[in-house]
Amino acid sequence: MNQLLIHKVWNGCRLALLFMMVAVTSVAWSPRVAAQESTFDGVKQVVSSRASDALPRDDFFSIDSLDDKAKLLSEELLLKALDSEAFYTLVGQLKPVSEGFWGGYFSVDSADLTEIEQVRAALRSWNVPGMFFADVLVYESLQHGQRYASAYVIHVPSLKNLIERESEFFARWGITVNTPPGEIMMTIERTRQPDDRWRGFGLVFGYPKYAIDFFVTAGMHQRTSGEFVERDFRQVATFAGRSGRFVYAVPKLSRPGPEDIALQRRAALFLTEYKRLRPQYTAPTKNPSGLLRDWMDDGHGKCHPDHLLAKLPGKTEAELDAEIASWTAAEVRPPEVKFNHLYVVLSQADFESLRSSDFLLNQFAASDQGFPKFLPVDDQCQSIYLRGQDTYIELFGPENKFGEPVGKIGLGWSVEKVGELDVVQKLLAKESTDSLTRTLNRWDFDREGPAVNWYHSLFRNRPLTADAVWWFSETHIDFISALFPNKLQNEDRIARRDFLSSRYDSTRILKNFTSLTVELPLETGRHLRSDLERVGWRTEEFDSRTWILRGPDFRLMLLIQPNSNEARINSIGLEMHAKELIPTQHRLSRNIEVELDDKKSGWILFKRGSCGESE
Repeated sequence: MNQLLIHKVWNGCRLALLFMMVAVTSVAWSPRVAAQESTFDGVKQVVSSRASDALPRDDFFSIDSLDDKAKLLSEELLLKALDSEAFYTLVGQLKPVSEGFWGGYFSVDSADLTEIEQVRAALRSWNVPGMFFADVLVYESLQHGQRYASAYVIHVPSLKNLIERESEFFARWGITVNTPPGEIMMTIERTRQPDDRWRGFGLVFGYPKYAIDFFVTAGMHQRTSGEFVERDFRQVATFAGRSGRFVYAVPKLSRPGPEDIALQRRAALFLTEYKRLRPQYTAPTKNPSGLLRDWMDDGHGKCHPDHLLAKLPGKTEAELDAEIASWTAAEVRPPEVKFNHLYVVLSQADFESLRSSDFLLNQFAASDQGFPKFLPVDDQCQSIYLRGQDTYIELFGPENKFGEPVGKIGLGWSVEKVGELDVVQKLLAKESTDSLTRTLNRWDFDREGPAVNWYHSLFRNRPLTADAVWWFSETHIDFISALFPNKLQNEDRIARRDFLSSRYDSTRILKNFTSLTVELPLETGRHLRSDLERVGWRTEEFDSRTWILRGPDFRLMLLIQPNSNEARINSIGLEMHAKELIPTQHRLSRNIEVELDDKKSGWILFKRGSCGESE
């Protein structure tokens, strides 16, 4: 992720796609919260009523040594910090480091650092030895001749605990618990490898460990493949807002785990108390440093962050869950999941016969070499697309541009309204431990101008060597208008025929593909059946080896082969236009033929050998 995007996130919507994913770790609390309802007072048990290294009130967040201008700025920044995610560094000890309560750009040519120095001067009152450290971090990356600077604050004990726990990572950069906090931040920022920088900032910014791993993996995937891995965001409310402040990225539609729940409950405990106390220190004048001193005072004029832990009111988990209830999204109704298309890679001999078949290319269906140019099929191509009104198939040769091997089968299902893939993912993830990957594919080939969002793709993480794969998709709302600029578009719908209408030819035999019979290994068949049942398809089981699954407008017959590791297509069923009423057969190749009946139905039949199998 480039630095400009990071800065835009900080200065703009704050919904950071950046380092928003790190470990909730900085406290000595239990990493899990008990499921049963009980008084949430564990935080009080980890601290004594008086910390041994507490400081006198006058020395704690004292602004007395600052000039009047710096005093005003210090209090202004402190209130912004307390109202933002930095609250959980200053008060909650949930985040070792927080930033973003002040930031700005400066030109490297004739650089004016006046504002940066003013902020640094205002932050000096926040530097409490052994407890807090605050400064301004200047980022190395140049954007249009400018660099970005951001204020940050550190809860020193939490950072030291983190470095001890993650010593293997931090030791690679010479960082120990004795390294000065400012040097730690600069070292992380200057790491050359993006995955190290993302992980380092992720750790110090204090979000769940699994979220860091996801963000780093997704970021490296995008750098190597160009595919953006879609994601959701966990929101932890702050006084300034319920979303967009304390936020981290997680796999799309993943369910909150124990770390997320524990973090939200701890945050809710601190936040509810801050909401109660804050009005006393903001009217008629703003006095956030006085709030911290009072809250962290042990009652004997000694201040320490741990003192406020003992003052937190007892809350039940039910009370805390009620506080965070508004952070979660409501469920939506299940969508219709429809068959979209399939592909199969044929042997060279069969593919050559198909691409020279006059019946297939000029009578059976509208054909082309693929989007976006839809070139006519010729004797050099390695792809044949046969288009129906709502569905289509892709026939590939062995030298296809996707590098797919002979015999490979791919099945695509789709939804037709914006946002429905979210529901599909929730259904697939429910009660399943198998991992899912979601990507946003972009149209960036054979076109002028910038890339266009094309479609969202969701699939199980299966071995690359699998003979059969399947996925679920949702066409992006930007795509149809980019492909057909003069076509009116429904902003809420992206139907299959919106894409196919320009290619569909009602004078040809094919109207739509309506069924598929495929042989699958037992485990592959089980997984496919399970996925389709989760998204609403019905199953009819004739026997232990024959399963029929019915969707909104398609029938899938699975012929289970318990002793085989291969997948192969037996037949593809179709609906014809009314003009073909005489039963006929058309041989397309040695192993592939088309059979049509007098009831507007037909099949493409695949004999063994069409996909390279032994006959």
